[in-house]
Amino acid sequence: MADGEISLREGIAAQGKDAFIERLHEEAPLYKDASGFWVASRFDDVRAILLDHEHFSSSAMGGGGGGGAMGGLAAGGFPLLTDDPPRHSVLRGLLAKAFTPAAMEAMRPAIEQMARDLAAAIPKGEEIDVVDAITTPLPVAVIAGMMGVPTDRAMDFKRWSNAIVGIQESPFEGDRMKTLMELGVYFAGLAAERRAAPGDDLISALTKVSDTTETLTDQQVVAFCILLMIAGNETTTNLLGNLLNRLAAAPDDWAAMRGDPALIEAAIEESLRVDSPAQMVMRRTKADVEIGGQTIPAGQLVMIYLASANRDPAKWGEAAAFELARERERHLAFGHGVHTCIGAPLARMEAKAAMSALVDRFETIAPGASPGKRVPMGILFGFRELPIVFG
Repeated sequence: MADGEISLREGIAAQGKDAFIERLHEEAPLYKDASGFWVASRFDDVRAILLDHEHFSSSAMGGGGGGGAMGGLAAGGFPLLTDDPPRHSVLRGLLAKAFTPAAMEAMRPAIEQMARDLAAAIPKGEEIDVVDAITTPLPVAVIAGMMGVPTDRAMDFKRWSNAIVGIQESPFEGDRMKTLMELGVYFAGLAAERRAAPGDDLISALTKVSDTTETLTDQQVVAFCILLMIAGNETTTNLLGNLLNRLAAAPDDWAAMRGDPALIEAAIEESLRVDSPAQMVMRRTKADVEIGGQTIPAGQLVMIYLASANRDPAKWGEAAAFELARERERHLAFGHGVHTCIGAPLARMEAKAAMSALVDRFETIAPGASPGKRVPMGILFGFRELPIVFG
C-alpha cells in the first residue's frame, strides 16, 4: 500500500475493519493516509509513540473536540487529554486521589451491589437490550456519583454523552446543539457551586487549584467535566457490550467462566485487546522523528491506531480472534506512558462487577433475534443497542 493510496475510512468501509487491519500489518504498518495524516498500526511503533511525549504532542487531540457546539464547550481541547507534560502531570494530580487503589477498593462494595441489583432485574429467557439493562446504567451511576451529580440527573449523562459522540434520537443537528449547550450550562452551574462550597467529589477537585501552578478557567472546568463524563461511561459501556457480544456467540466460554470465575478477568482483558473501546488517538510531531525505520517530518498529524496495535500478528497468534484461554500479553487499550487512562482500574472493576453478577445469575447467554447496533463513530467502538437472551 503506497502512501496516499487510500484513506483509513475508505479502506475500512470497502474491506471491513478486520481485513483492513490485516492489510496494514502486511503492507503498510506505518503509512501516510490519503487524508494527509500518518497511521501507525504496529504494536512496537504505537507503544514507542505513546511513550515519546518529547516528539509527539497530544495537542492534536484538541481543536474543539468535535466542532460545532463542542467547539464552544471545549475551545482549545479537553484539559488533560490535550495537554503535554508538565501541565498534564499537574492536571492529572487534581484527580489522582479519586483513583488511588485505596479509593477504588472503598468503592468496590457499592459497585458490586449495584451490578447485582441490575442483573437481578433482567428476566431469564426474554430478549433484552443489555445496553439499557446494565452496560449503561452501571458506569453512568458510578461516574455521576464520583462527580457529585444528584441521582435524579445521572441518566442525563448518557443523553448528553450520546449527543457528543453523535448518537441521539433526534436527527436534527439543531437539537444536538441544544442538548450540548444544556450540558455546558449544567456543568458551569455545578462548578460555580463547588467553588463556593467544595465537597469530596471530582468537580470540587477541579476547582481546588490554589495549591498548583495551574488555574482552570470556568470553561476549562466544564470541558474537564465533559471529558470525565464521556470517559467515565463510554469506556465501560463499550467494553461490556463488546464482551457480551463475543460471549453470546461463544456459549462454551460462558460455561467456562461459570465453572471458574477467575476467567472473568481474562475475558475482560481479551475483550479490551481484540475489541478496543477506544480505537485511536491522535498526536502531532514536534520535530522530525524516526519511527519504524521511517522519518515523520515535524508538524505532521499521526493517528495512533490502538485497535490495530492490539491485533499485531507479531505479538499475538490469530490476533483477530477472541480466545478466552489466551496467554496474557500487555495490550494498549488504555494507552501507555503518561497518558495511560487514569480511570482504567475503575473500568476494570466495573466490568468485573457486572460480569460476575451476570455469570452468577445466568446459566446461558445467546444473541437476540436481531443484530446489535454499533456506535456510529470511528474513535469509539461499542454498541448503542445489543439484544441478548440470558437463560
